[in-house]
Amino acid sequence: MCTFALREAEKADVDEAEVYAISNKESEVFIESNDLKQAKSHKTDGLGIRVFSKNSLGFASTNLFDKDYIRNAVKSAIKLAKITPSDRFNSLPDKSTRINLLNGLHDKKASSFDTSDSAELAEDMLMAARSFDSRVSVDSGNFTSSLVTHALLNSKGIRRQETVSSFFWSIMGMAINSNGVSNFDYQSTGVHHIKDIDVISTGKSFAKSLVNTLDSKKIDSFKGEILLTPVAAAELVQDAIAHSINSYAVQKDASQFKDKIGESVSSDLVTVEDDATNVKGLAASSFDREGIAHKRNVIIERGVLRKFIYNTYTAKKAETQTTGNAAGSANSPPTVSTTNFIIKPGKSKLESLISEIKKGIIINRFSGNVNPVNGDFSGVVKGGRYVKDGNITYATKEVMMAGNIFKALKDVTGISKEKRILTDSILPYLRIDNISFTGG
Repeated sequence: MCTFALREAEKADVDEAEVYAISNKESEVFIESNDLKQAKSHKTDGLGIRVFSKNSLGFASTNLFDKDYIRNAVKSAIKLAKITPSDRFNSLPDKSTRINLLNGLHDKKASSFDTSDSAELAEDMLMAARSFDSRVSVDSGNFTSSLVTHALLNSKGIRRQETVSSFFWSIMGMAINSNGVSNFDYQSTGVHHIKDIDVISTGKSFAKSLVNTLDSKKIDSFKGEILLTPVAAAELVQDAIAHSINSYAVQKDASQFKDKIGESVSSDLVTVEDDATNVKGLAASSFDREGIAHKRNVIIERGVLRKFIYNTYTAKKAETQTTGNAAGSANSPPTVSTTNFIIKPGKSKLESLISEIKKGIIINRFSGNVNPVNGDFSGVVKGGRYVKDGNITYATKEVMMAGNIFKALKDVTGISKEKRILTDSILPYLRIDNISFTGG
């Protein structure tokens, strides 16, 4: 179908053409109110055609792999290219050398994995959480299996195709006793191979976290340290950094990191990578939305900003090379985005990081606002546990937290060896000093 679409575009009066297609076979089972509630299985297809005529862009897509629909999409893209403004930075990447597809992304057994398998694993996770402690109540969750094939062809000779299998699960809920209700907690992770699925550990870890936050108490306001779990680090830290290293934001003067390449932007404990070649991550793939081979990009190295992430358009605008970070679906032209966002683990064990906290709070989740442009954040601590002189004392409630994430990055005092795989990141626990807390 991609070949057909490209040939149709090349027949017309366009300078360059690109076709990107995705086919996804997915099964998903939902948990709701301590029970399995719904199961579904479906297959979705999508094909997008991008053309350039005198540096003007035209794009159209279809969700049907049918020649008539594809032919109409090609015609629509060409019509749009005739009327849109010209932009001298519009172009496709040149043909590169042949790439080697990554090993470890496709489990051949995934093709026979069906909804009943997803249901069984979802139930295992639910039972692991419920049997851990009778006070645990699961509000929602899911188990999803996905088998995705994506392909890209363009008029400059790039030809790419690969299949990726993924298994993802999540669980959310609370614990209830006679004294009240804990904060909601949420845990999720995923793998590429059936043999690596471990829903039992997730269910138990989730339940343990909830039980630990029962019988919460109010605290007085103070300034001290936070220890962010990987989920909280994703909510508070990841998005702000990802925004600031995105070349679109940089070129629109909407990044705190603009003009800071080679400068210190965080504690020297912090090293950040964007690495789609890390096959442990759920965002791993061999090539980006433009067919460029993915690679490991070191973004922040021991506190020093090393590079931004680019696609072909933003790289040409900046007179540099793409970093292989063209992103998006078959329904729209490529944008720029991180892949596997990775904060490198540190040398300290989690219990050691906790033992060094004089006064602070362990945060399971953060519920609030983070301004990715200026870095200001404020919100509520969820699943917090108060730490005094290295000892976890009790769960906290009604605690507000505020500060600036870019200042906080320079106050990182510890990073754990332990890490967790999330949807689009691999993150450790982060300890940060000089955070202001407001008690209830």
